[in-house]
Amino acid sequence: LYYGEQVNSYKRLSRQFNDIRNKRNQSNQTQFNNSRWKGECLRLDGELDKATTLLPTGKELPALLSRIDNLGKKSGLEISRFSPKKELRKGFYSEVPIRVSVQGTFFELMIFLNKVSNLDRIVTITSVNLSQPRYKNQKLLLTANFQLITYRYLKGSRKGKG
Repeated sequence: LYYGEQVNSYKRLSRQFNDIRNKRNQSNQTQFNNSRWKGECLRLDGELDKATTLLPTGKELPALLSRIDNLGKKSGLEISRFSPKKELRKGFYSEVPIRVSVQGTFFELMIFLNKVSNLDRIVTITSVNLSQPRYKNQKLLLTANFQLITYRYLKGSRKGKG
């Protein structure tokens, strides 16, 4: 009888020991995963900061137009029109189209477009139309009409929404 009780007690204590060891291993694994996920969250936060530079959340249109105007002047272009259009919602972001009309040489236009492509936010240029070639001061001047599209991140929007 005494031996049987000891065997039962040993089995019960052995099960408790194994259960506690399994819980400890799970806890250690969870702790390891938590530190790994915290590191991943910090990395993703850094990437989000970079992405919000490219895709701002605010309507920074006046500052952008001012920068584009300065780039045009530095490139030698004469900007004759900025026409912001209605913002278009596209799921988690919106497009802000701007019609632009400039005058200058083809070379100046290419310098300007290159500078716009190097801005610290995403700007797409579409619908480029070159017209009205004329000579002035021994230069062939063109009128270029195109559309700039900049993008804005919509906070709280879901990808499927729109």
